[in-house]
Amino acid sequence: MRTNLRRIVVGMLVLVMAIGAGLVARNMWRQHRVDLALEAIELLPDVAQRIQNFHRAKIDGDRKVWEVSAKEARYFEDDGMVAVEGPVVGVYPEEGRRISMRGRSGKVYLEDKDLERVEVEGGIEVEIDDYSLRTEFARYEADADRIVVPGAVRVESARLEFDGEEMEVDLAGERLRVDKKVRMLLWPAS
Repeated sequence: MRTNLRRIVVGMLVLVMAIGAGLVARNMWRQHRVDLALEAIELLPDVAQRIQNFHRAKIDGDRKVWEVSAKEARYFEDDGMVAVEGPVVGVYPEEGRRISMRGRSGKVYLEDKDLERVEVEGGIEVEIDDYSLRTEFARYEADADRIVVPGAVRVESARLEFDGEEMEVDLAGERLRVDKKVRMLLWPAS
């Protein structure tokens, strides 16, 4: 009888130890999987939030100062940058004028939730009052309130047409400067 009791106790101890070892092994395997997932996330180069129908604007009182919209955007929080597809940038100076810039893709740089600059590329169209600009790369710098085109640009309006390179448009001062290869056609007022 004592022998049977000892066998039962030893069997119970072995069973409890086997169950405990199984639980420990299962927990270690789960932790290993979690660690692998965390390592994989750290190795991803550009972890970002994807946003459909992106829209951001700054309103000062009852006046819109600027707005950026796009078909799709990816927000990179560490860089303070939003990569956008099909961007449309609108700038609204106080005098009621409207400046718009659109292209195939671009980057929106934000600083403390405010617009720092927007870089747009690919088939760009810029509308400034009655003027239309066409280029492949343009940058809007919010602090300087200017549009910079480092490459070739074509400008058209009802009274003039010109091509050039390295253009800068000072929106606040209403000045345009083209530094290279300027060719211009002017039409007299009728």
